[in-house]
Amino acid sequence: MKAAVLRGYREPLSLEDVDLLPPQAGEIRIRFAASGVCHSDMTRIEGARPSALPIVLGHEASAYVEELGPDVTGLEVGDRVVLSFLYDCGRCYFCRTGHPNLCEVGMSMLRHGTMPDGTTRLRKGDEVLHHMAVSSFAEEAVVPARCATKIPDEMPMDVAALIGCAVLTGTGAVFNAAPVRPGDSVLVVGSGGVGLNAVQAAKIAGASVILVSDMNPDKLAMAQTFGATHVVDARSEDPVAKARELTGGRGVDFAFEAIGNKTTIRQCYDAIRPAGKAIVVGAAPVGSCCEIEALSLPFSEKVLTGSMYGGARPKLDVERLVDLYLSKRLRLDELISQTYRLDQINEAFHDLHEGRLARGLIRYE
Repeated sequence: MKAAVLRGYREPLSLEDVDLLPPQAGEIRIRFAASGVCHSDMTRIEGARPSALPIVLGHEASAYVEELGPDVTGLEVGDRVVLSFLYDCGRCYFCRTGHPNLCEVGMSMLRHGTMPDGTTRLRKGDEVLHHMAVSSFAEEAVVPARCATKIPDEMPMDVAALIGCAVLTGTGAVFNAAPVRPGDSVLVVGSGGVGLNAVQAAKIAGASVILVSDMNPDKLAMAQTFGATHVVDARSEDPVAKARELTGGRGVDFAFEAIGNKTTIRQCYDAIRPAGKAIVVGAAPVGSCCEIEALSLPFSEKVLTGSMYGGARPKLDVERLVDLYLSKRLRLDELISQTYRLDQINEAFHDLHEGRLARGLIRYE
């Protein structure tokens, strides 16, 4: 099969013929329908978040089940599924305490580029290739069955792919990590794929003020179509001052940082009211640090926290997001800025780097 392989940081992905080993116990073989082009993959390409190399990236996808490994239940060949890039074992401390998005096994898989058993199913001859859990920049993959959630036939496969990362991450930060309630005030910093989903989730949740900050006028205009009540061009206006202006000087109830930058993380902390919550969704480069005044913590009771994968419980949250889309409350079609073939994947990442995409999509059908 064809796959896009990362062999060196800051190098183009290499489209190659690779081999796929059969699924083992608890695994399935899938054929991809669509895959999102995500900033998280770009940070790995650039080396800001190191990976095991060589690796087949891609973690936001929809697919068809082609083959079941031993001991797989609840899925059948031909099922249409959304993939989760974070495996949850169901047995570790975090899974048992209600945080499957922090699963010890799943996190180890991401760090080492393997399946749950520590091995891989990707080869090129005798060469071992690593996984990005889903590894959707390929025609097919073998993934843990626990990473697949069945979706109904009426759900379009192209937009379904986006649920696997951008939508779960952005909406989950609002619904799970906050949670935002009717009448709350919100700042969203960064209006890419994740940020736009935070915006529309805040609208669904009933926020009265939804302020969006970005440096790209086109993205700010798009944010308004997704539910932003106010926007700030951060090149010329201070989002912290605007947040306070809109809230009688207090600051917003919740601020969501969807970029992964120490400066904008600090902006979110400064923009929240006393006892408010700043939630970091974006993945900053390894080693990047954000400094805040320590005295502000006890005297303001502000909370600075993170949201990994939107605190997702994929089996439950995917089904809820599909229902929201089918009831026309969640906008997904409008997120797709451009579609590409697999052999255009480097062009897709160039467009993402240049700020041209809310979400790019690789189509396999």
